[in-house]
Amino acid sequence: MREGGVEFLDQLLAKAVPLDSETLDTVNVQEWTFRDIIKMPKAAQQEWKQVCCEKLDSLHRQKVFELVNPPKGCKVIKNRWVFDLKSDGCKKARLIAKGFSQVEGINYDTIFSPVVWFETVRLMIALAALKNWHITGLDIKTAFLYGELNKELYMGQPEGFKVKGQEGKVFHLKHAIYGLKQAALAWWKVLNKSIGELGFTCLRSDSGIFVNKDQSIIVIIYVDNILFLGTDKKLLNTKKQFMKRWECRDLGDAQKFLCMHIRRKDGKIYLDQSAYL
Repeated sequence: MREGGVEFLDQLLAKAVPLDSETLDTVNVQEWTFRDIIKMPKAAQQEWKQVCCEKLDSLHRQKVFELVNPPKGCKVIKNRWVFDLKSDGCKKARLIAKGFSQVEGINYDTIFSPVVWFETVRLMIALAALKNWHITGLDIKTAFLYGELNKELYMGQPEGFKVKGQEGKVFHLKHAIYGLKQAALAWWKVLNKSIGELGFTCLRSDSGIFVNKDQSIIVIIYVDNILFLGTDKKLLNTKKQFMKRWECRDLGDAQKFLCMHIRRKDGKIYLDQSAYL
């Protein structure tokens, strides 16, 4: 095991405790590997493989990568599939880069990405209650994939989906992908530039708060979760402009944010985390 590492240990465990479809149902889906998928009945296998294909097609459409021969001496980053099963039965698959295999100074430099403080979020919501502001939310789809890279990065082809006849080629990453050390920072830089073009200024005291003083609109951003606070007419117009720039899911009136449940009643705003607890 010392010589073979984690992969060899996983192989031994897989042989010692083979997972059948019944066992898999009781295991957290997010802990599955692609090897678990190929042990399922053919019908279930096909469903999950189709989800993976759709994810790869999505990455290809967004021009996240191109298939190339690996340059001599380049560090090839590994990856893995992460699966999820939503409450409505919808199957999800995401290709994650193994960021721990990146080398500092070669594959990345700065990785710190600012996020909003919880205390500031509560303060802004309190302000919305005092001003009787509307609060509406957005969720940006595949946010990290918009991030621009300033390093030459190469990633291996995903397990189970190597292009036939081109198994030796790798992905040359054009945009950030989930799991990369610099993915969050790359996304924040792109977002900061974009929202600045809409007339917003980032606060020095909290990099997750953006203010448009002319329209009295405040935007709270935590990675890909966004809240807009302000008067209805101006707020909805700004929100539409933002949604034209990014592929978003409109959450309507804010009911949840960062595991907090938001409820309005009689001119007051109540926050709780009962579901999270």
